[in-house]
Amino acid sequence: VSQELRRPLTSIYGFAETLLREDVLFGEEERRTFLRYIASESERLTAIVDALLNAARLDSGDLPMSVATTDVSAAVTEVVGGVVNDGHEFVVDLPAEPLAAAADPEKLRLVLSNLVENAVRYSPGGGTVTVAARRRDDRVEISVADEGVGVPQAEHERIFRKFYRADPSGGTGLGLFIVRGLVNAMGGRIWVTSPGEGKGTSFTFELPAAAGKTESEPERV
Repeated sequence: VSQELRRPLTSIYGFAETLLREDVLFGEEERRTFLRYIASESERLTAIVDALLNAARLDSGDLPMSVATTDVSAAVTEVVGGVVNDGHEFVVDLPAEPLAAAADPEKLRLVLSNLVENAVRYSPGGGTVTVAARRRDDRVEISVADEGVGVPQAEHERIFRKFYRADPSGGTGLGLFIVRGLVNAMGGRIWVTSPGEGKGTSFTFELPAAAGKTESEPERV
């Protein structure tokens, strides 16, 4: 984690120091490029800090949770629509009828974002990422599947542990820990299936189903 924090800090400091040099006159385009790097690295640093705070709050049981009747289809569409396409094909498989879950809308989007980002990260050769949702009796089941490197059977439980990284080259090892903590806090559960290495991975989680239309004011719990 210290390495992950240090990388964006080093970049921000380096580009800021460069801009402050008085012995070099930078053109407007160069200055804008440096500022874009500072902005993107600041966003990256903010995401890491948010992950650390969420992990600490999950550990202490102090993470705020606002449960409301939430439009799952809208959340899936929003998250997938915000992904930068870098050679992957995205398939969204949603029912025609309304699909509502009893969930915290913000936390649901965070869970989906983490899973979709993981699908992209661990399928570096591209391929199809499929996000699907269905009503299953009194539950709503949501899955994110990729065609990437896969997860060995021995890793299926470990990947949800705090600070565990399947790929030691990057990441804080908090993403899936936070995902499972949020899903559990919303009354659901999550699991992973994978035929084996190089054969893709599917993360599936379920949440309590909710009847009726989505609510504008969430219920505090």
